[in-house]
Amino acid sequence: MLMILVGFAILGFGLFIFYAWLPVFYALFGFEIGLLLGGWMFGSAGSARIAVGIALGAVLAAATYLIEPYRRIVVGYLGGSVVSLSLASLIGLGRFDSALLAAVIAVIGGVAGAMIAMRFFDALVIAASAYGGATLIVLGARMLLPIASEPTALSAIPAIIAIVLAILGMRFQLQHMDEWRPAQFSGHRHATEAGDRKK
Repeated sequence: MLMILVGFAILGFGLFIFYAWLPVFYALFGFEIGLLLGGWMFGSAGSARIAVGIALGAVLAAATYLIEPYRRIVVGYLGGSVVSLSLASLIGLGRFDSALLAAVIAVIGGVAGAMIAMRFFDALVIAASAYGGATLIVLGARMLLPIASEPTALSAIPAIIAIVLAILGMRFQLQHMDEWRPAQFSGHRHATEAGDRKK
């Protein structure tokens, strides 16, 4: 149930949480990354996964202001790691229970996310939080419901549900993006657009 609640929070309000409560944002993203990594290390052991998620979330929340000068790179890295680990878990790679494979996937996704964040920061936060939140919801439902672990004809359904939830989450966040962004960011964007029109 905790995974589902955290998933809905990230899914619908990722960008808002980032601008309003940065330590909470880091804690939630750290919780999800730890949860996903814990799944690769300990399999379906729910308590162990949650313990890893809570530990990583607490560390990132505590380090919020230490990593503030590198915020865009850190958020991009976390977002890329969340998306890559989420995608890998949903397509079934998590059944290999390999911590090394999980680390490689997280690093590759994190580096790609950090590079994307330099140009499309808000878009990355929205996409990563929506998809990451959707994955948490699906994984939480899997733990609550008796779903077969072996591949079947219905194995693709969780991934489809996650994609649909992610699209809905991105749409909701995009609709409220201007309300949630601080005035200085919105003002800078409007000034830039005005300058472009003059040119």
